[in-house]
Amino acid sequence: MITDKWTVLFTQFRTRTEVRGVLSSTLTNMMDPAEDPTKFPSEISGLSTANDREVMESYLRVKIFCDGKKGKDRGSVAAGIAGDVRDLLAKALERMKELPPEPITLARIAAVRHVRRA
Repeated sequence: MITDKWTVLFTQFRTRTEVRGVLSSTLTNMMDPAEDPTKFPSEISGLSTANDREVMESYLRVKIFCDGKKGKDRGSVAAGIAGDVRDLLAKALERMKELPPEPITLARIAAVRHVRRA
């Protein structure tokens, strides 16, 4: 099953950044424009995976899309692809929850020089 494939894929990574990197490349491959672009639902194109929050928002966006499919739309190619993307995002989030949060690194601020005012 495809869900097991995603579980195995994400199990090997030790940081959330690695999980997001593979998630991003996998999504890019799934949405490859070289393949038939009419099959990938436009409603869920442009999913962001740059940080944890964007992954969660992308998951909710796909979940809402999938939940909105009813009747014969549920068996469409777009619904099938969206279901696979939902499973992919769910497994990535599941793995990210297992990993510790990454430390926040702040950009260095240039030293402020004292300025004498006249």
